[in-house]
Parts: sequence; C-alpha cells; structure tokens
Amino acid sequence: MIQPNILIDRQPKVTLIYAMTGNYPTYNLNDNFDGKLSEFVDDIFQKGFNKFEKEFHNIDSFVCTVLNESGERGDHNLRLSSKKLYLLEAISFKIYDELNRDDFNKAKDTLIIMPDCLSVHNPECEKVETEYGDVCKRCKVTCPAHKIIELATKYKAKAIFSKRKLTEQIKYFSDKSGDMGVIGIACIMMLAMGMRTAQEISIPARGVLLNYTGCDHWNDKPFGSDFTISSLESILKEKQDARNKNT
Repeated sequence: MIQPNILIDRQPKVTLIYAMTGNYPTYNLNDNFDGKLSEFVDDIFQKGFNKFEKEFHNIDSFVCTVLNESGERGDHNLRLSSKKLYLLEAISFKIYDELNRDDFNKAKDTLIIMPDCLSVHNPECEKVETEYGDVCKRCKVTCPAHKIIELATKYKAKAIFSKRKLTEQIKYFSDKSGDMGVIGIACIMMLAMGMRTAQEISIPARGVLLNYTGCDHWNDKPFGSDFTISSLESILKEKQDARNKNT
C-alpha cells in the first residue's frame, strides 16, 4: 500500500531554558525598571544642571537665538542641541574614556586627532593638506596645535588634524600601525560621537574636551578654540608609565 506523503517538522523545538531556570545571560528587567530608570535620569539632570550651572550657562540663550534662524544652515539641528543633550554627551565621553583606558594603554601606537578649529589661532596657518588629515607644520609657537606636536614628539605619538570622514581616517592609520589607540580632542557635541566611531572599528579611544567652541558651527566669526594641555599629557604619560611597567 502506498503511503501518502507526510511532511514531518524535523526542526528541534526551542526550549526557553533561561526563562524556565531563571538563569538569565545578562540582565532581567522587572515591571518597575522603566520607572526606576526615569527617576534615575531625572536625578542625573537635576544634579548635573546644578553642578555645571556655570559651565552650561549660555546654552539655553544660544538655542533661543538659533530658533529664530531660517533653518537653511546644514548644521541647524546641531546648533539646536539642548542642555540635556550637552550633559548626555559629556557623560558619554567620560564613560567611554574610562571604559577604553586599559585597552588604550596596552596599544602600541597612539594617534592624536586635533580639531581643525585649533588652526584658527593662526590666520596664516601653514598646515599641509593630505588625503587622511592635514599635517601641522608648527608654524606658530603659541598655537595649541604646536604644543600638541611637541607632546606627541615627547611621547612618540602621531598627531593629525581631523577630517570629516573620521572612520576612514582612523582606519587608515590603524591599518598602518596594526595596534593603535586614539586620543580625540573635540567639543562636547563631537567628542563622544568620535569615540563611538572609533569603537565601531575596534579602536580604543580616549579624549580631551575643548574648553569652549570657536568654530563656525557656533560663531559667525570663528576664533581659535583651546583646551587644557595638561589633560592631554596626563593621558600620554599614563600610557607611557603603564607600558614601561609591563616591559
């Protein structure tokens, strides 16, 4: 007797082991997690705005000014960044900086990526344009970029001006090195973003914040930005000491 074709599902049944045993691989949210998280975030904003009241004093008034613009600028949304977003990005930078610390210190080489706004200190800047970032020629001793190059030389690092295609830039130097960490120098709204970019291509990144924003994103007449040079040297020295300790 000819048996009819019978379709048999031979796929193994999925057993929800974790749910059945209570052994969850990472986190396990309960019903009030979202409420606790909202309370935690509200607390961060309240404490953050109080703690950084002086530093963030001008943000709200700047946003009000931008709201009256035509909105035709390509960076209009960036200029509308709220005080909450500034705080979020500042915290993100600090968290990434701490998470990447050990891996950065273990990396053989170091690339320092400088913001282009530093070159505005010298209207006759002699930096040389290359495919993977402009090169500082140390044309003015008082320029912050000149000081960065001095530190880079002291700690056997390389320094280059940033370019818009950041992933391409970092990957180029990483491929040449084979084992590299990055230090980014940038404003609050750009630094954590750049560190995320580095993380996506598995490059450990640390950072130094600009003390203020002088570029044309925020000013009709751009002026040179600045940063705390000792913060940069602290990162370089920590890495040098860590590597010397392990050799």
